[in-house]
Amino acid sequence: MNSFASLLTKPMLIGLTLVLGFSSGVPNAQAAQQRDVEGIAAIVNDKVISLFDVDQRVDLFFATSGIAKSPDMTERMRAQVLRSLVDEKLQLEEANRVEIAIKDKEVEDRMKTLATEGKMTLKGIKEFLAEKNIETESLEQQLRAELAWSQFVRRSFSGRVKVGDQEIDEQYNKAVRAVNQTRFLLSEILLNLDSFSNEQQVEKLSGEIVKQLQSGVDFGAVARQFSIAPTAARGGQLGWITADQLDRRLASVVRQMKPGQVSAPIPTNAGLYIIALADKRAGGNDPSKNQFDVLSLTFPKDSKPSKIDKFAADFKTCRRAQQSAKKAKALAKRTGLRELRQLPRQIANAVGNLEAGRLSVPITTPDGIELYAVCDRKDDLGIEISRSQISENIFSQRVSMMARRHLRDLRRDAVVEYR
Repeated sequence: MNSFASLLTKPMLIGLTLVLGFSSGVPNAQAAQQRDVEGIAAIVNDKVISLFDVDQRVDLFFATSGIAKSPDMTERMRAQVLRSLVDEKLQLEEANRVEIAIKDKEVEDRMKTLATEGKMTLKGIKEFLAEKNIETESLEQQLRAELAWSQFVRRSFSGRVKVGDQEIDEQYNKAVRAVNQTRFLLSEILLNLDSFSNEQQVEKLSGEIVKQLQSGVDFGAVARQFSIAPTAARGGQLGWITADQLDRRLASVVRQMKPGQVSAPIPTNAGLYIIALADKRAGGNDPSKNQFDVLSLTFPKDSKPSKIDKFAADFKTCRRAQQSAKKAKALAKRTGLRELRQLPRQIANAVGNLEAGRLSVPITTPDGIELYAVCDRKDDLGIEISRSQISENIFSQRVSMMARRHLRDLRRDAVVEYR
């Protein structure tokens, strides 16, 4: 899949009835016939959503999600795509109510950012869409709604969320206690159970998503399209965490998973989770990840031991040793900072227990007599714990929850006429 495709920010809840054939009461064949005749899909308060808008967004969904497209799947997607467009109208209306207006340049800048992240150009994005017969305006409308809603959420809810020092300390201390525990590199997809009318829908959708992921569909792309978690914008990536940092139901599943696996759907109070485990490693620091900057000095084989001993005794700094190496007829070569596991085994064995500024004992090799100096050393500290990051995570989760509730209220109060 094109790298730009996997970077698109998710449309609001697009695809949550992927295999359900969500119906407005009109059979598929009849619905297709009505589209050809009427031209209007829905009216949200007084704003029109055209059938062309729906078709374009369905095509955009398939182009950016990696989900295989078929006539039957396309028809099944239409109702949920329409719901997504209804949400966008409500979001834009709410933003306009508080005088938030997104300028064309802001939309273009967002598209340029997507292009840069996807190693493309703005022209490349437009060519990608043209190849899929998707008008650029369809993507622009989606981005405009996302930018407007993001500004509205920040303005409306950020000032109402307070994260206390006690909460941060509790999370920080919990993370510190977990330093020596096994860590997991995880990604998540969180499905909103409010979007389903019964358990059968939940089972069908979540099972189909897992099936698609296990068949090779990019997890990050699907997370951006489907997930309602704050991590959706970064492809669902949670980063390195311990099991104790997860909901207990997620933790029990993650502990049993192997790297490369995607979990079955996991029900929680927040919604339905799908977890992907990319890697895991034992807790604590990893000595093989300690970084060393090593100066290798190779003396001729016939060098007298006393000459090498004198060179070692006079050693002060790597820079000075490099300058005096020629006079001693020694070949000097510096590695730069590299992890211990990345250094040649002979060097790694010689310097692994040395501090910066220390020399190894002379070693006889086929190339001559070698001496290794540790110019710099930076040890792996294991998991990095930041109070500011903990605060940001708590804050973003609460703001996201408030935004979801507000959108749900807007849907409830809106006058929506489906055609």
